Amino acid sequence: MADSAIEQFLYQEARLMDEGHYREWMSLWTDDAIYWVPCSEDDSDPTRDVSLIYDNRERLVQRVDRLMSGTVQALDPKPRMRRVVSNIEVGSADGGDLAVASNFILVHARWDTQQLWAGRTFHRLRPDGPAFKMAFKKVLLINAEQEIPLLQFLI
Repeated sequence: MADSAIEQFLYQEARLMDEGHYREWMSLWTDDAIYWVPCSEDDSDPTRDVSLIYDNRERLVQRVDRLMSGTVQALDPKPRMRRVVSNIEVGSADGGDLAVASNFILVHARWDTQQLWAGRTFHRLRPDGPAFKMAFKKVLLINAEQEIPLLQFLI
């Protein structure tokens, strides 16, 4: 598949998260999905070490339901978010999946506060007809070892 299709997929995922289209975002995932945000940039073991997020598909659905419930105080009023995805590199992974790495910068603004998040994302994309599904997403925040405000959104 062409690298431009992979880029478009990553841009679409970023837009869906930024605009709070969480149900559409969930449709991008495989049934065996893993979404992981470690507490450090080391290759730790999420089954032994604490992670900011380590969700399978069921937990992702619960997270999205909570974000959409209207009960998350940090989402009222809804924050404004925009992320820039860049430095996209594509390789191959096991079983015909594609290993995709990229950098991101995310600006999160709410009330009079603005937060800047940056890091590197590793996706494992599974071809699904003419499109892709995410089987795995790992987000390495550059400031993961510092005090981090509560993540009440998708990163």
